[in-house]
Order: sequence, then C-alpha cells, then structure tokens
Amino acid sequence: MKRIESLDYLRGLMALAVMIYHYVSWSTGPVGSEHLLGKLGIYAVSMFYILSGLSLGLVYYGKINTATDVGSFLIKRVFRIFPLFWLVLTTSICLSYLSSVMGGKAFEPDLFKIFLNYSLLFGFVDPAAYFTVGAWSIGNEMVFYAILPVVFLLSRRSAFILPVAIAASIAAGIYFAAYSLNAGVPLVEQWSTYINPFNQLFLFMGGVALGVYGHPLKGKRISSITMLSASFLVFCFYPVVGDTIVIVTGAERVILSFSCMAFVAGLYFLNPTFSAAPAKVLGFFGSACYSIYLMHPVVAKVVVALSEKLGLGAVVGYTASVFVTLGVSWVVFNYLEKPMMNAGKKVASIFERKGRVAILT
Repeated sequence: MKRIESLDYLRGLMALAVMIYHYVSWSTGPVGSEHLLGKLGIYAVSMFYILSGLSLGLVYYGKINTATDVGSFLIKRVFRIFPLFWLVLTTSICLSYLSSVMGGKAFEPDLFKIFLNYSLLFGFVDPAAYFTVGAWSIGNEMVFYAILPVVFLLSRRSAFILPVAIAASIAAGIYFAAYSLNAGVPLVEQWSTYINPFNQLFLFMGGVALGVYGHPLKGKRISSITMLSASFLVFCFYPVVGDTIVIVTGAERVILSFSCMAFVAGLYFLNPTFSAAPAKVLGFFGSACYSIYLMHPVVAKVVVALSEKLGLGAVVGYTASVFVTLGVSWVVFNYLEKPMMNAGKKVASIFERKGRVAILT
C-alpha cells in the first residue's frame, strides 16, 4: 500500500524531540514535566509505538494467515531493526572499552548482557538490560513484533481476538499507571518498571486499532482538524508540575496517552500534504528517524568529549552534535538501513515462495 508520508514526518519530528530532550537534559539538567520538552521526552517514544502499531495494522491485518506469513513478517522486521542496532551497540561497546583504557580502568563487560543485546532478547528477559541509551524501546518493539502476528493469526479463527487483545493491553497499562508505579517516587528510581513492555503495549495496540478500525473516519477533514487541534492543546497545556513520574501515573497517564493517540489518529485521517521544500526536509527526518534516535547518544559522547578537550564546553558540544547526528544519520540510512530493508524484502519474498511450494507439495 502507498506510504502515508505525514506519519513518516511525525516519526522524524519525534526522533528530533527525543534528541533535543536528551541533549538539553544532559547539558543543563533534568527537564520537568511542566515543560513541553519534558512531556515530549517521555511521550515522543509513546508516539513511536502508536505509529508502529498503526503502520503494521494497515499493512498486515488480514494478510497473516499462515506460518509462512509470520516468518516473512519477522524476516522483514529483523532486517529493519538488527543492522543499525548492531552498529550502535558495537560502537558503544568500543567507546566503553576506549574510555576504560584511557581512564586506566579494567574493561569488564557483562557478556550475558551483551548477548541479550546482540540477540535483541533483552526485552523478553530483562527490559532494563539494554546497553545503549534509548535501546529499551527497541527491546519493547521486539516483544510487540512477537505478539502481533500471533494475534493476527488467531484473529482468523475469531473476530473477537483482536478486540480482546487491545482491551487486555489497555487493562495492563491502567494497572501499571495505577498500581505498579508510585507517583510519589521519582521515575528514575522506577525506570525498570516503567519500561516493562506490558506497560507500553496499549500504545502499540492502540495504533493497531487505528489501522484496523479507523477507515470510516479517514478523509473527514473537519473532524480530523478538530481532533488534531484539541489533542495538541491538551498535550501542550494540560497542567502538570514536577518529576516526570507525574505524567506516567494516574489520570495524567490516561489523558496524555489519549491525546497522543488522538493526535496520531487526526494526522492519519487528515493526511495533510506539504510543499516541496518542507516535504523534502520532513521526509529526510522521517526516513532517518531510526538512525537519529539510536545514533544521537553515541555521536554526542564523541563530539562532546572532543569539544570539552578543545575547551569549548559541553553546550557547544551538544549543539554541534545535533548537526553531526543528522549528517551521520543520512549516511547510515542510505548506506546501511535502506540496503538492509531491500535485502529483507528479497529474503522474505524467497521465503514466501518456498513456503508456498512446500504447501503445494
């Protein structure tokens, strides 16, 4: 099906938001939940989950009918996720080794943790055992990719399977917001609980629900604009103050998550177009969003260290890191991600053909 470019643009903008949030908080100190950037530091990743679920729901619902279809789906996901993740992981390990050597310390890596990261199994085993900044969300995605084809496959037997799965994911999210997380304790002290994939699954499944059930509202301009405007205002101006724990617990979790869902839905239903120049810039951000998201902490580690060594300071280093990250992401997307995605499609196609032949014989 034809790509919905406005959704790609939003992915790119959310990747930029995460990068800016990290660079600001690392250079000037924590950003509270009362600031828009503080909200985006948490909910930009939530938007990724919603967008991922929406995209996969649109493409794969009704098309995963056999074990071969499941295999093809997983092959494409592996070729999309693993190559860049391995590059960033390997670079991070090398930088840790160099830092240890230069600091006169022994380099003693946790080999099991490294195995969990190279295999991308940490999301299933220990969501907090990620090695690189931001990688926790990729571990969550791998769990979602394991769940989705099973749900779609079972949906062939009963139309109630998908609604039940969506409802169960919402119930899990409410449980975490109301009971598992303590609104009186800083989020950093409960991080391992927050990043549990079952605390995030409702966002992904909400996106799937939009893709599967949202068609009747697509193209209704007034309703879409109203949804976009209202959700944007709620997200920006809903009054919260303090540590980011306050925006992932209680009613705030429900309100802000719903506003993110409504914003994505409004954008999907409206699908606005842009003139050539903005579309080209936004298109680059959208294409390179995965690289921007994973590469920016690694780039900053090198650039900021160099900036401080030259006496320019951390702020200059983080500012320069924005531009270096964008340049590196362009190279990585064009020379690693894009070729690997094309290779994944070819391998999946061969797998599908062999699967059909095996069924016929």
